[in-house]
Amino acid sequence: MFRLNLTLLAIAWALLQLHLVAITIPHARAWPTPPSWVPHFKSQRPADYYARRNLKTISTIYSLTVYPRQLPIFQAGGAGVPKGLFNNDVVGRVDPVGNFTGFEHSIEYFFALSPLPQGNPVNAAITGYQITEFSSQCRDVAASVVYLYCSIVNPGAPDHGTPLPPLKQVAFWRFDDHGAVLKYDAWIPNLHSWVESTTAAYVADPAFRAASIQQICAGTQARCTGANTQWASVDECVAALSQKTYGSYDEAWGDNVVCRSIHLVLTQVRPDTHCPHVGPTGGGKCVDVNYPDNYFADETLYGQPKGQTFMCGASDD
Repeated sequence: MFRLNLTLLAIAWALLQLHLVAITIPHARAWPTPPSWVPHFKSQRPADYYARRNLKTISTIYSLTVYPRQLPIFQAGGAGVPKGLFNNDVVGRVDPVGNFTGFEHSIEYFFALSPLPQGNPVNAAITGYQITEFSSQCRDVAASVVYLYCSIVNPGAPDHGTPLPPLKQVAFWRFDDHGAVLKYDAWIPNLHSWVESTTAAYVADPAFRAASIQQICAGTQARCTGANTQWASVDECVAALSQKTYGSYDEAWGDNVVCRSIHLVLTQVRPDTHCPHVGPTGGGKCVDVNYPDNYFADETLYGQPKGQTFMCGASDD
C-alpha cells in the first residue's frame, strides 16, 4: 500500500509540473515543420553567351563551304551535315539565287553550290573564310559579313594555290531555341563580276555563251537520265537554250541560262529534284519572276509581317 501511494504521488507531482510549465510559458509552441527544400538554379551564363553560340553556328556553316570539307555533304546530302546547324523547317532567301524552303534545299545552297575544283574550267574552290563583321544583341538574331577566299586547287600544277578573287556574303540570321538556324536572308554582291574575274571571261561574249550552253546541255544529259531525262538530245537542249535569255549572275532568278547553270551543279546531289530546273520548263525554279515579286515576299516566305523576322524581340509566329 505504501509503495502504491508513492507511485500515485510521483504521477501527481509530474502532472503538476506540466501544468506549471503550461502556465509559465503560455505561448510555447512546437517547432514548425520545415517545408521541402527546392533548389533554385540561377543561370550563370555570361552576357555574351548567345552571341558566342550564334557566331559559332555561323562560323561552322561557312567552314563547311571550304574545299574539301563539303565533300561529305555532296556524297550523303543532309546526312552529311553536322547536327544543330539548321532547323528541319529552315527557310531563307539568297539574292541573287532564290528562295529556299526546308532543310535539304537550304543545305544544298550553302554547301552543294560551293565550287568543286574539278567541276569548273579554272579549278576554282573556296579555300578559306573570314567573318569580318558580326553582331548579335539578343538570343535569336544575328547579322554577319563573311569573305570567302578562293584559289586554284590543282595539285601538281604550276598554278596550284594561286589566289582568285574572293566572294562576299552579307546575311541576317534567326535561330531556334536550340541555336540552329531557323530563317536567313543573305546577299552575294557582285557575283557577276566574280564569275568574270575568276574565269577571265566576258559573259556577254557570244563565244563564251555558246560554250557554256554546250557545257550545260552535256552535263544535263549525263546527270539527268531515266525518269529525270529533260531533253531528247544535247542538240535539242542547245537549240532550246540558245533561244532563251542568257541572264546575269547578279539576277539568277528567271527562265534563263544562268539559272540553269547554277541548278546543274545541284543535280549532283538530288537529280530527281533539280533536273526539272535545268529542263525546258525550269521546273518552278528557273522561271521568270517579276520584280519585286519574291524579292520582298517576306510574309509568304517567313510567315511574318515585313520588318519582324530579324528583329530582336519579334515572335517566330
